[in-house]
Amino acid sequence: MLVVQEVNRVKGKAMEQFESMTQELWNVAAATGVQAAWFFEVSHGTGPSYCVVTGMRLPDWAAWESFARAVAFGDLSGLTEALDATRYDSESSVLEILSEVPEPSEEAAASGLWVQRLIDPDAGGEAAVGQPGIVMRGCLGARPDGITVLTKETPSAVLDILTGETGSNRVLAKAESTWVLRPSSWSPLR
Repeated sequence: MLVVQEVNRVKGKAMEQFESMTQELWNVAAATGVQAAWFFEVSHGTGPSYCVVTGMRLPDWAAWESFARAVAFGDLSGLTEALDATRYDSESSVLEILSEVPEPSEEAAASGLWVQRLIDPDAGGEAAVGQPGIVMRGCLGARPDGITVLTKETPSAVLDILTGETGSNRVLAKAESTWVLRPSSWSPLR
């Protein structure tokens, strides 16, 4: 399973338009095998304002190629051009899902806060495989071979992460970057 993840710097006045156009794009893109995975806003104070992280699931590289062609030359090109007008820029990466383990805590499930960490593969990031959350390896994009870990956290765990109190998880403590994310009301990951 692959994920196309985009980090979007959205124009402030176009935030609502960006969100509705993303939903429209994903609905039309479903014909290429794309499934909406997540739509997160980066929480203020942990990253740039009006920064949105989106994820789309694709079953394989053939679906990715079909999607990429539709974006560049096909049915999705007009929608992506209109979407581009609502943002300053975006950075895309293709990630391979290495493991996906449900969150263990009911408190974390109710919190609505997600944390995304990027770990250098040389720092042992693949040791996160099998731990709660979604663990992915970069294939294409800004950080090929980097390990991305996406977990749902309790508010107290988020505070610990932001203050450097990582507890016993030495793998996640090696993260190069950490973002706290809030899902939209319609995001598949909530």
